[in-house]
Amino acid sequence: MKAIQTNDLCYTYHDGTKALNSLNFSVEKGENMAILGPNGAGKSTLLHHFNGLLLPSSGKVVALEHEVTTSNLDWVRQKVGLVFQDPDDQLFARTVGEDVAFGPVNLGFPLEEVKARVKWALEATEITDLEHKSPQNLSTGQKKRAALAGVLAMKPEIIVLDEPMANLDPRTASKVLKLLLQLNKELGLTLIIATHDVDLVPLFADEICILSKGQIVTQGPPQEVFMKTDLLRSLDLRVPRITHLFEILNKKNQILTDKHFPLTIGEARKEIVELLEANNKQ
Repeated sequence: MKAIQTNDLCYTYHDGTKALNSLNFSVEKGENMAILGPNGAGKSTLLHHFNGLLLPSSGKVVALEHEVTTSNLDWVRQKVGLVFQDPDDQLFARTVGEDVAFGPVNLGFPLEEVKARVKWALEATEITDLEHKSPQNLSTGQKKRAALAGVLAMKPEIIVLDEPMANLDPRTASKVLKLLLQLNKELGLTLIIATHDVDLVPLFADEICILSKGQIVTQGPPQEVFMKTDLLRSLDLRVPRITHLFEILNKKNQILTDKHFPLTIGEARKEIVELLEANNKQ
């Protein structure tokens, strides 16, 4: 089943800028999708279509087999949660608890259900101790978790995140990524993440979609996409640093003539061990 699908999606801003051009995109339910592309490629514009924040100039968006229209936006936004790049654009209430409760309250859930959802979302994001604090007094990492908790309280089936690791220190970014992967595994949530951090992509993505000038340039699993080095560099993108290292070594020493280059440190370690063991046998 497709979690999200677009058919010939076009979007033009009021100033005439064509942000999306006949774009056909799809992601399977339960899959982790990374969306990459240079600045101005249309990543954020595409994400904002997935829960009806923006509606197509032409073409259509389908979420869980329902076309996104003005008549079903409440349903769509319950099923498809959107986490903005800047949490200050999302957090507005007096306290974190009130902010997390806003969605369920707005949907008319009974008070006890609202309380249960807020409690669960705060526990899932590990910010129970922040419930009565003002969002204005939180760190960037805490704000991002609070914004995610507000989305989780709606109990969506799909979560769309725009640069969730931006402006986070490495330790906090690792925690946020671990949380997202845990939600995907335990709840079966579909994750669609737009990011510039290519080193993190192989750690979570089942599929990668590359955008440029409002169109999909290529899509596929990480190993396949990151081997298209010439294409990526033509779009001012890069491969993971560990992949680039092996690319350089291979050009000089031809150490991996018949294999894909590793994308992560774990894959690199395995590759190096195998090379050393093979060398010792000679």
